[in-house]
Amino acid sequence: MTNFLNKVKKIIEEKTGIDPSEITLESYFEDDLNISEMELMEILEELDELFNLDLTSEKENLETVGDLIELLEEHLD
Repeated sequence: MTNFLNKVKKIIEEKTGIDPSEITLESYFEDDLNISEMELMEILEELDELFNLDLTSEKENLETVGDLIELLEEHLD
């Protein structure tokens, strides 16, 4: 899980400028991190390319960073 979390934090930092120390599994994309739907799509698209997945189709189910990590683990473990 830590491996995915670090990758996700790095991508969020690159796309939004949010300091990785502010990103936790409990962080809500919109409420806590102030990430717009467009930014979230960009993050998911980058993860899609990196891991050869289709996460963008499951965007509606993702509210927190933890939700995203769980989804990655489901597809990749």
